[in-house]
Amino acid sequence: MIEYEQTGGCRMEFLQRTLDDATAVACGRCDNCAGVWFPTEIGSAAADAATTSLDRVGVPIEPRRAWPTGADRLGVPVRGRIDAAEQAGDGRALARLTDLGWGGTMRELFAAGAADGPVAPSVLAACVRVLAEWDWAERPAAVVAMPSRSRPRLVASLAQGLAGIGRLPYLGELGLADGGPTGGPGGNSVFRLAGVWDRLSTDGIEVPAGPVLLVDDMADSRWTLTVAARLLRRAGATDVLPFVLALRG
Repeated sequence: MIEYEQTGGCRMEFLQRTLDDATAVACGRCDNCAGVWFPTEIGSAAADAATTSLDRVGVPIEPRRAWPTGADRLGVPVRGRIDAAEQAGDGRALARLTDLGWGGTMRELFAAGAADGPVAPSVLAACVRVLAEWDWAERPAAVVAMPSRSRPRLVASLAQGLAGIGRLPYLGELGLADGGPTGGPGGNSVFRLAGVWDRLSTDGIEVPAGPVLLVDDMADSRWTLTVAARLLRRAGATDVLPFVLALRG
């Protein structure tokens, strides 16, 4: 396919010879034979539209509303709908991993073997744009970070950066309990929930009676955010607004 794209000869003849057609001759009609017939310049309006689309930020994260069936069989004492007073609110991600534009930046950031480090200024600025466009009912009263074992510097710097720019108290990060969450991406919802249940803690965090911005690096099944939001709501937060850099899927 690369040779076909780069050939300077007749494209139809190229295909015929590739298929061992002894009668292959130039077709006289392809772009190499007849010359380029399509415009090669990109209009400024189209270029501006493409740039705007690639630079778009903000993807909604829908909160979980119900516990997975069978959770109680794995020792998680919940079933049915999640109590409205313990649910997370609508969240936001900077981008999906599969997106163009910022999705490409996120794929590089979360690539296997990528080093942990402070959030880049350009990424932080893009996150601020997401928050500025977020139509929340009430502005967050404080910022809390999720505990990250793979990217602690990234998550902490992101949470602290957003708190500083928004002039919000940074309350620190949730604690890990009983060794912290287990399991990995993918898998059944019941097992994903069981892997984070009772594995997080609000000990040492003074949760305000107001909305809390909960910051993490990535959302996948959303059960970690769901369990963390439940803890913060039970500790006094009136709402929990999850914010992550990347949304998987």
